[in-house]
Amino acid sequence: MVLLASAINAGDQFAPANPEWNRAIEPFRVVGNLYYVGATDVSSYLITTPAGHFLLDAGFRESAPIVEANIQKLGFRVEDVRLLLISHGHYDDVGGMAAIKARSGAALLANPAEAGLLSRGGKGDFAFGDKYPYPSVSADRPLRDGEQVRLGGTVLTAHFTPGHTRGCTSWTTTIKGERYVNHRFPGIEQFY
Repeated sequence: MVLLASAINAGDQFAPANPEWNRAIEPFRVVGNLYYVGATDVSSYLITTPAGHFLLDAGFRESAPIVEANIQKLGFRVEDVRLLLISHGHYDDVGGMAAIKARSGAALLANPAEAGLLSRGGKGDFAFGDKYPYPSVSADRPLRDGEQVRLGGTVLTAHFTPGHTRGCTSWTTTIKGERYVNHRFPGIEQFY
């Protein structure tokens, strides 16, 4: 009986968050409709649109409540997140994705080279093996390199950049911000 209980509990164990990296901080607007909603050292970005929102990365498993609280502090609703995107499938970037996906009902789009790692909960990573498991999460649909993902007038483009992981993806977009002229340095324009 003890062995059975140990086997059941062992299946639910995940790599713990690094507490120094996972401290709650106040969310903030980066520029335009781009907001930082992550923890101190594990990033998560919310890109808002009139038709719902994108969320890029979700931090550790323990980061999910921080990300959700930060979205709410900015006056947005987690339930309005429509598309979940990832940079890569490590536990400090997507460990909280299963919880946020369940809470929001959003669709997860991922590089096909990363989909297996996500569904295995980080197990079998080419660099780390089974060292950093997280709650498994399934991609709802695969991305194509160069694919443009559209929502509410905002377009993000997926660029497959394998290296850190086999399915690492970089994202580009154009965000309109307010023009700010820095009077200390005439001729230099900045946008916020």
